[in-house]
Amino acid sequence: MSSTNQIRASKRLPLRLTLAAAVAATVLLTAGSPAWAMVGEQYEPGTSPVTTTSYSVMSPEALAAAVKADRDYVTGMRAHHAGALSMSEEYLADPNASSPALRELAQAIVHNQKFEIGLLDEVARNLDRPARVVNLGFARLAVQPAATEGLGQRDRFMKYPVPGPLAPVFSEDAPVTERDVQFAKAMTIHHQGALDMARAYQADRNGRNTFLSLLNVDIVTDQTQEIALMRRAIAAYAGNADAVQVPASMVHGMEGMSHAGHGAATSTQVSAADAHAGHSATAIAAAARPAASAGHGAAPAPRGQGGHARHGH
Repeated sequence: MSSTNQIRASKRLPLRLTLAAAVAATVLLTAGSPAWAMVGEQYEPGTSPVTTTSYSVMSPEALAAAVKADRDYVTGMRAHHAGALSMSEEYLADPNASSPALRELAQAIVHNQKFEIGLLDEVARNLDRPARVVNLGFARLAVQPAATEGLGQRDRFMKYPVPGPLAPVFSEDAPVTERDVQFAKAMTIHHQGALDMARAYQADRNGRNTFLSLLNVDIVTDQTQEIALMRRAIAAYAGNADAVQVPASMVHGMEGMSHAGHGAATSTQVSAADAHAGHSATAIAAAARPAASAGHGAAPAPRGQGGHARHGH
């Protein structure tokens, strides 16, 4: 080998070793510290906003299926969130909406899920960016832009609190009305759809986006607690809650739930015994039945499939 080629080879080897070490460190650190991709971040006054791009790292052969899983999820969950917004806005505009806790819940849904829609839109924007394939010599890795972090600080987002388990669902001058029960039943069904979609993504071997996995943990935690609140409101209704019918038109955004295997609502009325949006009658009965607790477990923890890196812009 000539002296020139020896010099070139000596330069390439450390570079490859450096890249390999960087990728290995990224995978190990992100697998051991999923909190690096905190989704539920909020605005901290006095702190400068810094947005970063997080990346999914995988084999090039797995890239197409992973991006499709992410796109399907974002399309379905975004439409579902938009449906929750319109359902809540319709409820808040109704003069028969009485329960103070449910009205607070509706306001929280509008505020918090608008922010989550922004997160999903940023994921979609990142998925439109091309992946880079890094050739380490002994392995090839695809590095796909996956999400934007730091949006809470940039947008000065403060999470709207949801009424807790001890919050009264009615008062002497604001009893639980039939409209309250309709909203609680409809939103319980709607929330159950979100739980199903979140869990379907967590169980999908192609779902490698750690940011979306962490978002799903937030969704399952928040909406399980909200279901418990709505069931308390239904149980506090002075009339026969089982007799309160929910028109299918009151449940919005279910048609985009292809990732969880759900279709659009087709029934004219939804009651505790009706099948709706791909759910069995048993599941809907469980979703709409008043209960002391939501009865749902937490979302599976984000998996370590692939790596997940975050870099400053």
